[in-house]
Amino acid sequence: MGMTPWPADFTIQEVDTAYSFLNSHCDIISHHFDDGIPYEEAYLNQPFPAAMIQDVQTRLNKTTPGKKIFLSVAALNISRSVKADYYAQSAVATGIKDTWKLLPFNDPKVVDAYMNYISWLIDSFDPELVNYAVESNLSLFDPTAFLQYKDFIAQVYPRLKNKYPSIPFFISFMVDETNDGFGNAMQLLPYTDYIGLSAYPYAGVSSSADGNTDPALFPAAYFNRYIQMSSKPLAFAETGYIAEDLVIPSFNLNKQGRESWQRDYLEMVCRLCNQNRAKLLIWFCSKDYDAGNIRLQTMGLYQDLFALWQDIGLKDPAGRPRPVMQTWLNWMEKEKIE
Repeated sequence: MGMTPWPADFTIQEVDTAYSFLNSHCDIISHHFDDGIPYEEAYLNQPFPAAMIQDVQTRLNKTTPGKKIFLSVAALNISRSVKADYYAQSAVATGIKDTWKLLPFNDPKVVDAYMNYISWLIDSFDPELVNYAVESNLSLFDPTAFLQYKDFIAQVYPRLKNKYPSIPFFISFMVDETNDGFGNAMQLLPYTDYIGLSAYPYAGVSSSADGNTDPALFPAAYFNRYIQMSSKPLAFAETGYIAEDLVIPSFNLNKQGRESWQRDYLEMVCRLCNQNRAKLLIWFCSKDYDAGNIRLQTMGLYQDLFALWQDIGLKDPAGRPRPVMQTWLNWMEKEKIE
């Protein structure tokens, strides 16, 4: 059981607060990389951007020595339908970035660049397990682009397995009720060691159509179609649940959040993990990040998308533990079986 170090605000104090929770109340830390890829530098084995190197070093410095690490890397950008953007803080010329943007997923240069990039992260963190393709089954994925992405995955997976034979490599699938999303996941099944799930059901589960996100109303066996898609082990690569109302007009979202429903959801997921002998459960962040979103707004970097996960913390913006916190601690105390 673990979390990412996503902070409640982008200050030294809140970063330290996030790591303190991880180091005290988690078995494993999820280092999640979703900020783009320095393609040119990776492809040519040149030094990576200074900001990226500093980010990795900070994460390593703040992680307690000996703490297990889960590495999660996105090959797609935040839309989950196109290739990851170029790492924004890279100093390479705009023309070079534009050239990489035009290359299809399965171009040999893209495959080589991604292999070099993720290999650098693996060598830096020495992870227990790796999600090498975050949220890969979007139901709205353009079919032609998805076939190119599938070819990319089919090239990367065996190379990773050959280079790091002792590490489990898996893909995470977004849990939804569409046949297209499930079909895309099934197509990628040969290229994953685990059934990795990414789930934030409050935003889209059919039972929340009227805004009521009570997990007791979920369709029967909501998760089971994905869990049972093969006999491969289960891993919840990331999940979370709102404790406050979620209102984002630009996304036509108006969902009711309750602290009791958040607690019930975590209990549901923990029981699922226990019943299926899951390898991993990652809750995305430990504290609501309202302050972080306000800071992003002042910097002109905010997107409405960031509000989707703002209120899923085990602690509210003031740091008050919610009822879900005790549920987390109760499950943390249980014996884990390898």
